[in-house]
Amino acid sequence: MSATQKPDKTVVVGATGLVGSEIVRTIERLHLPVDSLFLLASERSAGKMVEFQGNELTVQEFSPDFFRDAKRVFFSGKDGLSEEFCQVAADEGAWVIDNSSVFRMREDIPLVVPEINIDAVGETPGIIANPNCSTIQLAVALAPIRDNYGLRRVIVSTYQSASGAGGDYLDALMQDTALFLEKGWEAVGRDSLAFNCLPAVGSLEEGGRFSEETKLEIELKKILGMPDLKVSATAVRVPVAISHSESAVVETDKPIDPDDVRSLLDSMPGIGVLDNPDGRNFPTARQAELTDPVWVGRIRKAGIFENDLAMWVVADNLRKGAALNAVQIAVSLHEREKS
Repeated sequence: MSATQKPDKTVVVGATGLVGSEIVRTIERLHLPVDSLFLLASERSAGKMVEFQGNELTVQEFSPDFFRDAKRVFFSGKDGLSEEFCQVAADEGAWVIDNSSVFRMREDIPLVVPEINIDAVGETPGIIANPNCSTIQLAVALAPIRDNYGLRRVIVSTYQSASGAGGDYLDALMQDTALFLEKGWEAVGRDSLAFNCLPAVGSLEEGGRFSEETKLEIELKKILGMPDLKVSATAVRVPVAISHSESAVVETDKPIDPDDVRSLLDSMPGIGVLDNPDGRNFPTARQAELTDPVWVGRIRKAGIFENDLAMWVVADNLRKGAALNAVQIAVSLHEREKS
């Protein structure tokens, strides 16, 4: 049975985590057609109840048996789970949308932001990689600039929220913050995120980069289809609960005017422009939380290259940075099937 002929059986792996929970909510918000929805998690979370479309669904312990006859499977668990079982789900004929880092750099696996490169997905169901959260929002902001002005290089610093490292890390931030307010610095470790910024995200790699920076640099080139694009990233974890912020400077092929870019980005689906210097009104992590767009502000000349632009990019990392992008991929595939 082809994926087109299948009933809309949908499976969410890791359904009780920060991203998995948001995927379930987003499926409902975006009205993705679902005949049956199966929510899978670890033994510890099995038995929990989750509301969906006015009904209470029981979270079940993970088993690959649930992949049988599935039309689509969302993976939002640990990388090891994706590595072992994504292909199992794909072999059952399902579209597999994976939020881990396991498949993003494989040449045979599409890395997709629907507004930019949904055409990278073939006609046969298989694995689709959901990009890194910090990469998605930057790619959305840069794609219109690439299309209209060309891109030569990108220099970006990220300010990434605690939720990007998972629920346990977010809980640790809250606990350490309360502990510091009660007992002072001596009560929390020097590497705590509470009232701190940590310029080391991921594992250390050769040349002094950390893995989060490498992910952003390589993934951005793949999504934009620009393997020779020069990209330099510095990733920083900041004491913010939700939403990633980024400061980017780009060099373009053609002369670029900030006012024209404001109008261009404001006309693009999925982008919101909030850029009022006189009122000091720009996107913030708090403002972006629980919203779908990629927000852009502080659009101005950088004054470094002949043709350049600086801007500030913010998005809810659990929505557009993860769950929303994943469900938008599924919606796009559904609409392609209908047409």
